[in-house]
Amino acid sequence: MAPLIRSSLAPAGHTPLLRHQAKHRQKVSLAAALCRSPQRGHVRMLYEVFPDAYVNDLLYADFLRQTLLAQVRGPVILIHDGAALHRGEWMEDLLDDVNRLEVHELPPYAPELNVVEQLWNWTKDKKLVNFASEDVNQLASAALHVMESAARDQYRLQKFYDACSLPW
Repeated sequence: MAPLIRSSLAPAGHTPLLRHQAKHRQKVSLAAALCRSPQRGHVRMLYEVFPDAYVNDLLYADFLRQTLLAQVRGPVILIHDGAALHRGEWMEDLLDDVNRLEVHELPPYAPELNVVEQLWNWTKDKKLVNFASEDVNQLASAALHVMESAARDQYRLQKFYDACSLPW
């Protein structure tokens, strides 16, 4: 809930004040998948916003099952980092149930290889920087707006892939 603070172009002597009502445990979590068609190279972004929730392996597995796998036909190659939410009982159940899902894990701390890390960086560092929300719902609404905007911007989505050092 506390804003990510960066330098701004405020007039000299007029330091901007970012007033927020952040509560210690409140947050907005996001789950997203960037999908690239092997034939056309077209990129789709699928996402979900979780106001005042922590994404764990249950929510992540539900996101994959109900959003990603429900909207993407054919085989899916999922590349993600080694975060705890990408493992666990619910993920194991998903992998046992879905034979068209192939999972590859990135090496530890390799954000330069993770396409979704490019999205998170752009969202937090470019779009929501210095944004001070009044409550969880306002932050969730702002995050949803940023995700909707990114999902419609094919150029930006392609750039997220281009910024990664994996050979696509």
